[in-house]
Amino acid sequence: MLLGVAEAGSFSEAALRLGLAQSTVSHTVQTAETVLGLRIFQRGRHGAWPTAAGARVLAHARNAADALHAMTLLPAPLGGTLRVVSCRSVIRQFITPALNAFGHLYPDVEVVVRDTSGEHDEIEALVRAGKADLGLGRLPMHPELDTRELLADEYLIIASAYAPPIRTWADFHRAAYIVCEEDCAPFIAAHVARYSQPPTPAVRLKDPQVALGRVAEGHGFTVLTGLVFVPLPPNLRAYPLPTPLWRQIGSVTRRGQQEASPLIDAFRDAVLSPGALRAAAGRQAHLVRFGEGAR
Repeated sequence: MLLGVAEAGSFSEAALRLGLAQSTVSHTVQTAETVLGLRIFQRGRHGAWPTAAGARVLAHARNAADALHAMTLLPAPLGGTLRVVSCRSVIRQFITPALNAFGHLYPDVEVVVRDTSGEHDEIEALVRAGKADLGLGRLPMHPELDTRELLADEYLIIASAYAPPIRTWADFHRAAYIVCEEDCAPFIAAHVARYSQPPTPAVRLKDPQVALGRVAEGHGFTVLTGLVFVPLPPNLRAYPLPTPLWRQIGSVTRRGQQEASPLIDAFRDAVLSPGALRAAAGRQAHLVRFGEGAR
């Protein structure tokens, strides 16, 4: 109200601008003067103007008003639920280790993580259906979805340390191929067929750990990405495919996703930035390419 009188130049004009009775404005100013023990305004026939002491009081009042205004411009604390869906290898290596730190940064945000058996189809379907706000899976995805490249890791041949190394496509087709029946299997098969001939699986298994057990027992080889099998047991060896194949992992969202976008942005900044991903990878960072150059 003091600033209102100073800007208006009179008690009557200040009362009009503030929508108050002039007596209310006068009483408030007089009360302030009594409390401070000084005269803030000089009154006269032509209005009211600050005294020297009043000018100092008004300067403090302006600073306080500016501070209050700045506080109103601060963004409200983030809150709500963010639904994240991803393949297990990405969850284990990058998401789970970061959840505690993210929770400290945003205590009012609940992150619900859902794992999938595959790295593409189910993730794409859940995001498209609106059952997940953010997906982390193998690119490319459906063109109606927005994607951002995050990292890439290589599909590798995993074989017994005591078996002959698989260096060529002829070696590949000669050995027993144990297929992990996730949605990466057709992706790998198409790559093999493109550079050689369609693979002939010796056995199909659902669980990568079961497949690794069979490989360790000397029943053949399998193909997995580096993030799936780390750390590699000492009785197993990893080789690149004769023609290398990399899995490109990206974030996936629906277009026009306004309601959850602040939560998604916060999660990307805290958990999915190249620096955060590299830190989470730790000793496995040499297996991964990070950022938009992860091709």
